[in-house]
Amino acid sequence: MSSMFFDDLEAVKIATAMEQCGLDFYTRAAEKTRDPYVKKMFLHLAGEERQHLGLFEDLQKKLLAEPRTPDAVEDDETADYVQHLVASHVFSEKGTPARLLAEAADDIAALAVGIRAERDALLFYQEMISFTDSKAAVAAFERIVAEERLHLAALAEASQRCHELHG
Repeated sequence: MSSMFFDDLEAVKIATAMEQCGLDFYTRAAEKTRDPYVKKMFLHLAGEERQHLGLFEDLQKKLLAEPRTPDAVEDDETADYVQHLVASHVFSEKGTPARLLAEAADDIAALAVGIRAERDALLFYQEMISFTDSKAAVAAFERIVAEERLHLAALAEASQRCHELHG
């Protein structure tokens, strides 16, 4: 494992915050959309994000129960990279779900925000798989990666459908 500026628990806290923002975004997007197909998909994704929150809550409990050794920062480049991943995520402090949705002029724009968020999440979770020592964390991140890929595919399909229907 590459030592980082945070440990497995910090990664889970970041993941939890990302999933909470996703839940908020998809719930708000479902309320705003006019297209019944897109609304149903946003509601489904909100439910998935809620399940991910439960998974990360369980993972946090498991990690707290495991023996812990603090990670030291040995690689500034790695630490900078992970900080950039977190800071550039669509749902970072600068990109709150309410603000992003308010800026989305239509369903296609809201879907584009979702697509970017899912891509960001995939990248973050894939990186966390390689950084963690915990088997429980690896399993959780691998599961989430698989599910985020499905989310990305659903959003891309809905976006394509909207483009075909509404130009």
